[in-house]
This record gives sequence, C-alpha cells and structure tokens, in this order.
Amino acid sequence: MKLLRSIKIGLADIYYIWRREYHAVFQDFGVILFFFALPFVYPIVYAAVYNPEVVREVPMVVVDNARTPLSRELAREMDATPHAHIVSYCANMDEAKRMMHEKNCYGILFIPSDFSQKIERGEQSVVSFYSDMSILLNYKGFLIALTDVTLNLGGQLQTQSLGGATQEQINVATQPIPYVSVNLYNPESGLASFLLPAILILILQQSLILGIGMLAGGIYEHHRLHLFYSGREHMHNNVLHLVVGKALCYFSLYVLCTAYILHFIPWLFKFPQIGSQVEIYAFAVPFLLSSIFFGMTLSVFVRERESSFLLFVFTSVIFLFISGITWPRYAMPEYWQWLGAIIPSTWGIEGFVRMNTAGAGIYDVRHAYTMLWILTGVYFVTTCLVYRYQIWKDKKRGHSGVLESE
Repeated sequence: MKLLRSIKIGLADIYYIWRREYHAVFQDFGVILFFFALPFVYPIVYAAVYNPEVVREVPMVVVDNARTPLSRELAREMDATPHAHIVSYCANMDEAKRMMHEKNCYGILFIPSDFSQKIERGEQSVVSFYSDMSILLNYKGFLIALTDVTLNLGGQLQTQSLGGATQEQINVATQPIPYVSVNLYNPESGLASFLLPAILILILQQSLILGIGMLAGGIYEHHRLHLFYSGREHMHNNVLHLVVGKALCYFSLYVLCTAYILHFIPWLFKFPQIGSQVEIYAFAVPFLLSSIFFGMTLSVFVRERESSFLLFVFTSVIFLFISGITWPRYAMPEYWQWLGAIIPSTWGIEGFVRMNTAGAGIYDVRHAYTMLWILTGVYFVTTCLVYRYQIWKDKKRGHSGVLESE
C-alpha cells in the first residue's frame, strides 16, 4: 500500500509539473515563437529558397579567337545545355575578365586561334574554361556541361574521320566502354534534397534548446523555481519528478511539430521520401528525448530569458558542420568527431537522411539509433544533476521547500 501511495503521489507530482510547464509555455510569447513559429515557418522558408533544387542557365561569356564553324558549334552546344547561358561574345580576355569582375558572368570559355587547325591536322586542341569559384554550384554545372559537350563533339569528329565504317564500328571507336550515370536517391542532384533533411532535424533540436533555455532563464531571472518544488500539500516532489514532468511537456508539444517537419515538409516540396514513416517516427522518439534533455542540461547556463539567443543561436552552424552532412565525419579531426558524437542532431541527421532519403530501415541505422538512446540516458542524468544543483542554490537564496532524496 505504501508503494502504491508513493507511485500515486509521484504521478500526481509529475502531472502537476507537466501542467505548470504547459501554463508557463503558453504564457510566454517568446517561447511560443520558438516552440511553434520557428518549427512551422523556418522549414518553409528554407525549402522555398532552395526549391529550384539545381542551378540552371548560369551566365558565361565566350572568347572565340578561332572564329570558325567548328568553334561556333562548340559555343552553340555549350549554350544549348541547361547548365550554361552565353550572355556575350567578348573580343579578348580583358573584356571577359572585366565582365566576370562585375559579376555579369561566372564563366569564360576561351577558344584559341588554332583550335580548328589542330583538329584538322589530327592533333589535340585545348580549350580553356575559367570559372568563378566563389559559388561551387556554378562550377559544377559548367564542368558537367563542358564535359558533355566536348565528348559529344569529339564523338562527331571521330565519326567523320572513320569514313564508311559501320555503326557498330563507330560505336566501338567513339565509346568503347559505354556507361550510364545513375544518381541514387537524389535523381536531380538537387541541393534542397541533399541539405534540407539535415536542416529539418537541426531545426527541431535548436528550437527545443532555445525554447527550454528561454523558459529556464525566465524562471531563474524572476526567482520562480521554488514554485515547482514547494508549497503543495502532501508534497513528494523530487528532481526525478521535476525532470520527467518538464520533459513530458516538451515531448507532447513537439509530437505535432515532428510530424509536420519530418513528413509534411518533404511531401510538400517533393523531396525524396521513400522510408517507412512508422520507423522514422520510432527513430524520432530518442532524438526528441535526447534533444530535450540536452536542452535542459544546457539551460543551467541561462540566467536571463534573452541569454539563450547569445548562448545557443550561433551553435546551429557549428552543429550542421560537424554533423557530417557537409563534410564526412571520418575526414574531420578526431576532436571534432568526438564533439559531434555528443550532439543529438549528429545522429539524428545521419539516421533520418538514410531512412527518409535512402529508404533504410531502423535496423540499418541501429548505430545512430543506439547512440541517441545512450545520449538520452546521459543527458537525463546530467539534467537531474543540474536541476538538483539549481534547487540547492534556490534554497540557499532563502526559498523554502522540501527536496527528498531519491
């Protein structure tokens, strides 16, 4: 009977804290912005910015010193590709450089004066391409276009030199080893399909950290922590009840946000989405819990509501870089790998991208899934320690209350 009574009182305490935390969330407009406006608006903004997926018709210029039918054909075929658009034919390289300096173009195709002569003599003729490397996507498009055009033009020239050869002989001569390039899971090679799934996971984590930090800062600033552990009849509050009650509040608030971000946004913007939604939601459970306890642990550093901006906003870029989506984790220095391993978004991004984009099952991402549960346990313990310390400090300042030992 005593055990049942303790369980009943414990559940009542958790419910009381859960309800009080709900009240605190919906009474704070700043927290509402972080918990609801940010997760609902930011994904649409980011997805809309990258919605074209690929860069098309990048401006370029041509310096054609050969001025022959063959050089003009090379330029026309380059202009006909979806990746490049010739905006001007320049008289010399100085004019072309000036246009690139003024950002009127991002690439220069230079055709030397002996271009056609060398080809007619059966020699190799080199054309030069200069690309503005400040935007790598432009370079990628130019490289694909120039490679395809030169291979196609080279095949035509070989065909002409073969004379009366059969089609099979022509095929063997021009393309002895046929190949087909297949872009798995991202057929368009789109930037949004590649980057947005990682950003969606990061938005979930960062909005939780910022919102929890703002709530904690407001409680500390206005000396309201004692309301969570004192002043109740038959009180049996302890740190465990406080941590679980708050975590349940945040988790329940983010159920809808998670479904919106992980399912609706990819569907709305037609991102690759071939994984099992049930397994993705199962994977999201430890990710949300670890992010919640991670945010609750970090909240110890927040002393004012606005401090969460200063402390946590800048970490978004760092967490994205060390997640392995922009640069492989195995190629990073070891200390960055260790830092990334203790951030929930690192494993959340790895698992979600593989499940949602590549169709992996939860067993295939079991390492990331296990790591998220480990981080959940670790940050749950650190949260309990942090809250015990804060309650001890609060009592030291003169607020009364009873904190029973666990």
